[in-house]
Amino acid sequence: MSERLRLAPVPATLILLLAGCTTGQSNTTPAITFTPSNGTLKLAVGTVNFAGGGSGLNVLETFRGSNGFTAVPINQALLGGPAGFMGPGGSRDPGAGSNPVPLGSAANVFAIGSAGQITILAAADGFGIGPPLASTTGQNAYPMQPQFGDMLGKAAFPFQPLPLYGGPPAYPAATLVANAFGGGPKVPSGWSEGFYLIALAAAAPTGTYTLSVAYSQNGAAATANATAALASSALLPPLAPPGLASSGNGGLTVTVTLPPGVVEELINVTDATTPGLGATCAAGVTFATVRATSSGAYGIAGNLGPNGTPTFCPGDQLVAQSFGFDYLDQELGPPGNTLPAPSLPAQADVTVSPPAVTME
Repeated sequence: MSERLRLAPVPATLILLLAGCTTGQSNTTPAITFTPSNGTLKLAVGTVNFAGGGSGLNVLETFRGSNGFTAVPINQALLGGPAGFMGPGGSRDPGAGSNPVPLGSAANVFAIGSAGQITILAAADGFGIGPPLASTTGQNAYPMQPQFGDMLGKAAFPFQPLPLYGGPPAYPAATLVANAFGGGPKVPSGWSEGFYLIALAAAAPTGTYTLSVAYSQNGAAATANATAALASSALLPPLAPPGLASSGNGGLTVTVTLPPGVVEELINVTDATTPGLGATCAAGVTFATVRATSSGAYGIAGNLGPNGTPTFCPGDQLVAQSFGFDYLDQELGPPGNTLPAPSLPAQADVTVSPPAVTME
């Protein structure tokens, strides 16, 4: 099929689909038995350029045990910052108008016990969060970003929130894993891309940021803290949307240009079409990810589905968005990096493109 690239609003049905990938509520605190308990929390922060239409803060954290995977699967996280840091007022996300801010968009928050509406760091994403070999814990299979995305200008950043998990060819295919509550059905799990974006009403202020993670493990309550400094509020250049062209056989060609200061891009492609009754093709890959360290064209093969089935189906709507980093982001996370305390960049800046849409 010929290329049909456009920058146009995604249908309301797609927005509802993307915003609806959450799990049910729980009225009791789950009994969690999880090892190891000697987790190491690390933090770096940086600026975010939201398609030239807003700015924010990138929270890059790891919370891993000695095996290199998640230290605790269920926890509450608060991010505090210097004077001037505040969640935008009027947002539906938790933390609006406050400092510190509980991490997690409204789509990623649910009630646990008497604590009421709290935030789950696992649902806020991050490296080392979730069961081994996976980034989700089962509370929310597809974390939504950015937090306070409803405060961004719709014209510059119209598709929000979006799920952010890595898929093939840059990451292994998603698998089904046990959920964090220790019972019930398995949940689909992808691979975390590690960064977490917070949209702000003004430029992120320089100074010291503190991440505080409270959790209960094996019946004992504990807290971990980490700090990081934002030395500069300067933004990376705006990022152009990726070019998209169908291969005609279930695959896609993605073309990107890295602006000055960007050393790596992750381009996430979401298949936004739900197969109808009687459909003869079901997309084999819900999320696909391309990693780019130089400008050029990159291919997504047409046979990445299970047992070589089509990656995408003819006629499917594909939504792609690029994230550019001034550090090597993918290299910090599983499956390639399972160090308990990996070295994080001094500052972790991100630039986000507007999404591009095409039909397979």
